[in-house]
Amino acid sequence: MGITRGSIFLTFCLVLDGQVKLPDPTGSFSVGRSVFFWTDESRREEAVPGTNKPRELAAFVYYPAEAGSAFADYFPGLVGLVSAPETRMLQLQFGSAWQTVASGSVRSHAYSDARFVRGREKFPVLIFSPGLGVPVLAYTAQLEELASRGYVVVAIEHGNDAALIIRADHTLIPFVTPALDAGPPTAAGLEVDRAIVIRWTADTKFALDEIVQLSRKRGTRFFGRLNLSQIGIFGHSVGGKSSARLCQIDSRVRACLNEDGEIFGIPFGGSEPISSVIPDRPTKASFVDIFVPDPMSDSALAEVHVTRKQFEDWRNSKTQALRTFLHANSVPSYLITVRRSGYIHGSFIDIRLLRATIAGTDAPQDASNLKLGTTFPQVFFDATLKNQGADWKQMVSNPPEGVTVESLGAHR
Repeated sequence: MGITRGSIFLTFCLVLDGQVKLPDPTGSFSVGRSVFFWTDESRREEAVPGTNKPRELAAFVYYPAEAGSAFADYFPGLVGLVSAPETRMLQLQFGSAWQTVASGSVRSHAYSDARFVRGREKFPVLIFSPGLGVPVLAYTAQLEELASRGYVVVAIEHGNDAALIIRADHTLIPFVTPALDAGPPTAAGLEVDRAIVIRWTADTKFALDEIVQLSRKRGTRFFGRLNLSQIGIFGHSVGGKSSARLCQIDSRVRACLNEDGEIFGIPFGGSEPISSVIPDRPTKASFVDIFVPDPMSDSALAEVHVTRKQFEDWRNSKTQALRTFLHANSVPSYLITVRRSGYIHGSFIDIRLLRATIAGTDAPQDASNLKLGTTFPQVFFDATLKNQGADWKQMVSNPPEGVTVESLGAHR
């Protein structure tokens, strides 16, 4: 696949037979999807103060598959829950697309529990974590695309930090709002955020342990089909930060990517970063950090009594802390900065494109931006886990319009 400036794909959501159809995956494999529910008995659910219940995770696993007869529901289990209080975070996340999602009118391209693609080939494994309170299924376009290109993608829902987990018995694990400060970042709020990152890091390590065990269990569709010597980890926002932290401590991981998770937060008015990674420790694998400097309007700054100069100085301090970390890294490391029209923190998620399609508005920019966000991990993991580096070299040397790529870590 070439990634010249003119070749970023422009496949949109479509409304077909009353259903909203997500962009078609462009890889050579059909996609299967299975869901697992895992309980870590060694840890308690820290998101709910005072509870003594163990930490529970859900994992949606996307994989190269034989085509089935019917596609899986985009978000299974929502029937009868449209107005349930436990769906409040889902309603906030999907916004104007909520009724369409809840009614089952969004079509995925994954076949539920499909047979793994025939053959003996083993496929690299990617572990993915979403943003805080964002359902992992809202990244379906990205996850299906990667699976269609020959990856087994394990997408994690993190206990009561998830927007909603619907267990196999249809009982619910709802989102619990963390005690984050409103307004400009404070030291206390950044410490709460770091605590979430630390428990998500433990979740991700546990999920990796579980998928390793699953791959060794005879009789499962994954037995003998996972290449456990080629493991990548990535995530968006808080999920990206936890991916970066796990990349510092787990030598099984060969490649790591952070989709716009702010690794170095600074309390507004302060100067010392509160880092979500372990200070002064390199990552164990090649690392990519994607930074999206969302625009902040003058009116929004005025509401919190912040001048433009104060805001830019504060943001530049955080970026410099990140750049210093990557530059000192002992493995190849890259900073990708995206300043592209319409590209924001949420451009990695299906939701903007779903809303535009449902509203009947023209959405080529949302489609292009969503695809660009998927292209970053695809070409990076192709290079690091499949030894197919041509597209990544092109990305680094001649990035798409509105994108800059800095090579900052050790390159051997």
